[in-house]
Amino acid sequence: MLATILMMIIYQQMYTTLSVYLRDNHNINPKGYGLLMTTSAITVVLFQFWVSRLIKIRPPFLMMALGTLFYMIGFTLFGVFTAYVLFALNIVIITIGEMILVPTSQTLAANFAPEDLRGRYIAVFGLAWAIPATIGPGAAGYIIDNFNPNLLWYLGGLLCAVSALAYYILHLRLSTRPQFASAKKESQPA
Repeated sequence: MLATILMMIIYQQMYTTLSVYLRDNHNINPKGYGLLMTTSAITVVLFQFWVSRLIKIRPPFLMMALGTLFYMIGFTLFGVFTAYVLFALNIVIITIGEMILVPTSQTLAANFAPEDLRGRYIAVFGLAWAIPATIGPGAAGYIIDNFNPNLLWYLGGLLCAVSALAYYILHLRLSTRPQFASAKKESQPA
């Protein structure tokens, strides 16, 4: 949960602080931000099924670490890049991470739970989205208002790195359990 909360604090910035940051620091109007979000949606439409097929047979905590590394790269680069087209590239990188993380995290939440407690486990997992949505925007606003605005993205990259490391450690510790090992590749019909 903690690794997910750290990662989600940063992910929430894409839908809250990013538009303000781009407007105030790079003169990108709301239409430009909307186009970036459209880029994300198009990326999902084009690649989600392909990515889902690739990740479903891989160890889930390893996929969580990989997806979080995509977040780390994409969000950190908002503090580095200044060109709009490169911001669009950041969004594609982040969206690839999202396409790995979202289905994997939901599967993990379900796999942790005994069958009769699955609903409770998934409800608690929902806090990993709610807590960051509560504290992330305020913390980001404080950083942007009082420090170099690029610091937000550098700190975000650092939090994502910590989260990715935590997922990798979980992979090393739990990958021998059947529910967290990589799935068997489905046999293809002849």
